[in-house]
Formats: sequence, C-alpha cells, structure tokens
Amino acid sequence: MVMRWIAAVVLLAGAGPQESSGWKPLFNGKDLDGWEVYVGPGKDHPARGLNNDPDGVFTVGEIDGAPAMHITGQTIGAFTTKEEFDNFHFRVEFRWGERTWGGRKGLPKDSGIFYYCVGPHGAGGGAWMKSVQANIMEEDYGSFWGVAGSIIDVELGDERTAYREDPKHAYPVYRKGGRLTTRGPSGGDAVRPTPIPEPKPGSWNVAEVIAFNGTGIHVFNGQVTLVLRNARYAAGGKLVPMKKGKIQLQSELAEIWYRKPEIRAIQSFPAEYRDWAEGPGGGDEGFTRLLDDAHLKNWVQCGPGKFEVKDGVAAGIGLWWYKAKPFRNFVLRGEFLQEAGDPGIVVRFPDPGDQPGGAAKQGADPFSREPTWLPFRPPGEWNTYEIAASGRTVDLRLNGHLISRAIDDPKLPAEGHVGLQNTTGSGTTRHRNVRIKELP
Repeated sequence: MVMRWIAAVVLLAGAGPQESSGWKPLFNGKDLDGWEVYVGPGKDHPARGLNNDPDGVFTVGEIDGAPAMHITGQTIGAFTTKEEFDNFHFRVEFRWGERTWGGRKGLPKDSGIFYYCVGPHGAGGGAWMKSVQANIMEEDYGSFWGVAGSIIDVELGDERTAYREDPKHAYPVYRKGGRLTTRGPSGGDAVRPTPIPEPKPGSWNVAEVIAFNGTGIHVFNGQVTLVLRNARYAAGGKLVPMKKGKIQLQSELAEIWYRKPEIRAIQSFPAEYRDWAEGPGGGDEGFTRLLDDAHLKNWVQCGPGKFEVKDGVAAGIGLWWYKAKPFRNFVLRGEFLQEAGDPGIVVRFPDPGDQPGGAAKQGADPFSREPTWLPFRPPGEWNTYEIAASGRTVDLRLNGHLISRAIDDPKLPAEGHVGLQNTTGSGTTRHRNVRIKELP
C-alpha cells in the first residue's frame, strides 16, 4: 500500500504474455537506455534527485538466468521512462525480492505502476510524479491511489475493506456496474480492487495497464481487478484531463524485480476488455435514425416555440418530442453543438400534452443529474453523447467519458418518450445524428 503520508495512484493490471503485433520493448536487457531514475528522501538523507543513486537502489541485474530491472527498495523513488505515451497497452513481468525496509518490515511488500505521469519529479510523497497508480502489493493487486492531486471516477459497491497494516481504516471496493463515484483529493484517495488474486511465492507475474482516453483498466495475470475513468487534476480553477504522460515503476521500501516491460499503441480497447470500459451499444448496428426523412413526421412541438431541421441539424426553442412510441430499455446517441448550458436531452417522460415543463419533471434529463465533470469540447465543435437506460438505471456518456449514473432511481419512470428541450435565454443548441436502439 502507498503509505498514508504519501499521495499515490497505483494501477495494477495483469494478463499472461501473448504474442501480438505492435509491441515495443522498453528495456534492452543491458542498461537503462530510455529510462531515468529518481531517488526520493530516505531515513538519513533528503531526496537525492534525478539520476543520482549512490546507493544503487535502481540497477540492471540478472535473475533466473535473464536480465531484469532491480529495485532494492531501501529508498522511495522510481524508474521513469524518458518518453511519454497516450492510448497504450503496457505490460511488465515482476517478481518480489526478499527484503523490506523501515516501516514496511514485516508487512506486505509494496510497489506500483504509475502512468499518465506529468509535471516535476517528487511532487507525490517527495518521490513520484503527478500520476495515476496501479498498485502492485501483496494482498492488494490493482488498487487505486491518488498521486499528487490526480482525480478519477470509479464504480463502487457497498463493500469496504482494510489493509493489514491499517485495520481500522477501511476503503471502498471496486465493483463493475456500481455507483459512479469520484476519488481524489476531495473524495478520498484509495479504492481497493476486486478480486485480489495472489501469486505463488517466488513466481513471475504479469501486470498490465490498458489506458485509453483517460480510462485505465488494471489487469493482473489476465484478470481485470479495477477500472478507473476520467483521469484528471485541478489547476488554475479548471480540471485538466490526464491522457498522456510517462510511466514509472515504483520503489516503496520493498525489493522487486521487473523484466520484459513493453508497450503498444492502441486505437481502442482490445476486444476482450471492451466490455469493462465502453457502453452497451457497441457499434451503430441496430440503431434507428430519428432525424431522417422517414422519422421527422413523428416529432411534434409541445407548447410555444418551434424546432426546424436543415441539412440534418435540428435547432429551436421549446420542447420537441418523438411521439411515435415510448421507449423502455434503450441506448440513445447523438451529437450537439452548444452555445451555453444544459443541451436539453430528456428521456422517459409521459405524453406531455400541452405542458412542456412536465417532460423534465416527470422524465429524466441526464445532464442535470450532477455529472462527475463535463468534458465539453471547445466552442464550435460537436459533442457526442450516449444515454443508456436499463430498468431504472441510466448511464450518461459525454465524448466517450462515463460521467453520470443513476442506479435504481425510484423517481425514474420505467418507460417514456425522448425529446429535445431548449428554453429562451439558454442559447441555441443544435442536434444531429440522433439515433436510438431498443434493448431487451
């Protein structure tokens, strides 16, 4: 575990080595070409800094007849790539050594993978860069810790568990499909993984990080243990996305060997992991386009105002809704170009009659449900959205980011119509490519 006086984000991911095109080795087996080392403060010395390692904490050695990167662990710090990476799949093999140091003696051995590393060395705990961490720790493979102010969103269940060294302090546990919750400087700095697989003593294991567009999947020996979303940090009163950075391999008072680090660029999540991070709709197969000529006749105006469609783009004032049928379980996708405020996409409302205000009151406007953040594109660019409704659970994705989830909301109708709503004074919002797919 990253110790309480340290801010650290650890991401552990593991899958067995497999042959695949595009992999680039990050270690030449001879020296630390392509890497730097940063040595943080020790018991009897301040931080030594970049590439100043008189005690040999970070070296190249040999184990099991092959070269590996060795961390003795007596001082906190990290191996750091000189290169930055975005949209990548990183994997590395690791094996624990025998030694632990200082306050970690007698406790589970601890290390980690830091990614999206940005800013100065030593910003986190005096030893690491601002980053997202995948924890590599005995009894805890894959947990999240916040490093130097990084923030993420993560799905949580009701379970809480504690580390052996701190039994009175329980942390929330990742659950796929759980409540979307923000963790970071103001929301708590750790999330424990599930499951927590344990390797055999003295064995080599594979940790992987699959990072795309600010979402990270942690895999350990082929098993997903945690998924975090929307990596970001606050600076100058704004939230800055974390999508690119260096990679660090952590020293935290425990001996560990790393070998065969490699990376490949990705354009999307690998197929076998896609279900862990993306929406339920997949591609556009099975979707019905609601703004084409065949379906425009089913849109009606409620109350004052008027919507018009030109070249496939709809814009107007008031409530404009699709009257042909109500929808129960569905995925609604579209794009909007926004001048200001809520884009006004309303779902699952009953026939509003002549009362346009009833749509938002009796249905759901996902953009008004306190999203974790709003990663809008710059003015003049189109934003994409996906609203997935299943039962009384509704997910909202904006520009590829899951930003809101309502679970078992008793106030949400089981079915209803979809519509676009714009009030006078809120600016003009334009819509295009509105399409829907019904789910079982």
